[in-house]
Amino acid sequence: MAKDNPEEKASKADRATPTNKIILLDLQTDANLWYKVHVLVYDLCHIKSDRASESRTLCTTDELYISGPYFTPTEASMVKGAVLESSRKPEETTDTDDSPKPESLTLKRELKTVEDAIKERLVGFFDKRRASGDSRPCGPHDLAPIYESVFNIKHSELEDAQFLSRLRRSGLGDSTEKEKERPKKEKKGKKSR
Repeated sequence: MAKDNPEEKASKADRATPTNKIILLDLQTDANLWYKVHVLVYDLCHIKSDRASESRTLCTTDELYISGPYFTPTEASMVKGAVLESSRKPEETTDTDDSPKPESLTLKRELKTVEDAIKERLVGFFDKRRASGDSRPCGPHDLAPIYESVFNIKHSELEDAQFLSRLRRSGLGDSTEKEKERPKKEKKGKKSR
C-alpha cells in the first residue's frame, strides 16, 4: 500500500503516458511550468539585448532549447510531448451528383506534439530561408515566432509588467532560489559545529 502514496503525489509530468496524453492546456494550468515556457520564449526573443537571456540559452543542451536550465528532464519531456490539437480544412464528401452536401462537411483533426509542431515549422522556416538564398537561421531569436505560435503566446504577454518584474526578480525561480539558499545552509551548518 505504501507504493500507492508516491504515485498519488506524482506530478502531471510523471503521470503522462501514451494513453494519458498531456495537452497544451495542462501546461497552461501549471503556473510554474507555464512561466518557464514564457521565460524560454522571452529569452529567444531577447538573446541579443539581454545578457541573462543569452546566458540561459547558452546553458541549454537540447536542439530545441527545451531542457535545463529552463526545465527539469521530466518537465522537458512533458513540454515536448504535450499534444496540440489543430483543425484542418473541412473535408467534403459528395454524393453521386458530385455536389458537396452541408451535412457531409467534417473537420479533420490532427494531433501533434509540441516537438513535432516545432520541427514541422522549422522545416518551413528553412524552406523559406533557402528560397532567399540563405538557409542559415540568424540565431535563436529567429525561433521565437515559431515558439510563440506553437505555444499560442502573444508577444505582448512577454512585455507584461508583472511577468517582467518576476523575471528580473527571480529569473527561472526554483533553480535560482536553490542556488541562493545553498550558501545560507552551509553557513548554518558551520555555526552548529
